[in-house]
Amino acid sequence: MNNLPEHAALDRNKFPNLVIVGATASGKTTVAYQLSKVLGFGFIDVDQRIAEKAGRSIPEIFAQDGLNRFREIESEILSSLKGILNHVIVAGAGAIESEDNWTTLKQLGPSIWLATPVSEIVHRLMKFPEELAKRPFLAEALNIVSIREREEFLVARLQELEERRISKYRQSDYRVTIGFATADTCAQFIKQLLIETEVS
Repeated sequence: MNNLPEHAALDRNKFPNLVIVGATASGKTTVAYQLSKVLGFGFIDVDQRIAEKAGRSIPEIFAQDGLNRFREIESEILSSLKGILNHVIVAGAGAIESEDNWTTLKQLGPSIWLATPVSEIVHRLMKFPEELAKRPFLAEALNIVSIREREEFLVARLQELEERRISKYRQSDYRVTIGFATADTCAQFIKQLLIETEVS
């Protein structure tokens, strides 16, 4: 890619919003927030909106009301975003499993799949196990004492989730795989990718 001047900006008519999708613990939220700062866009974390609406954390919603209720609130939040402009929106990993949700996300603006390898996600989660408690589909790993067995569990669970969702992820407008890059490096890469797409 060619180097672009720091002041280069997106055509907001072509990119009214940007939607970041990807696996749980893939770095979506951190990258999306950094991208919003780089672009001068607003930032919306759908999971945060869900927690605010319910008045409880995501794990509490799952534990007390179940997955179906969580998905209902998620759909309500996504529907409420229709018509917004100039935001980077990060959706929960499973939001795309609903065809209606996926349609809504695609209508909001171009989608970017942060395709972080399972091996990297597992590396992060093993290094920061406190992150597991925040993720209902992975929290079971905290009950596994053996480091090797916990790692094997996470690999298997993340691969299972990826297989369920990858057909949607592959429909994204952009796919970005950065490896172990920082959030800022990833955000700058995405900005350059989008601007080069405009002029190509």
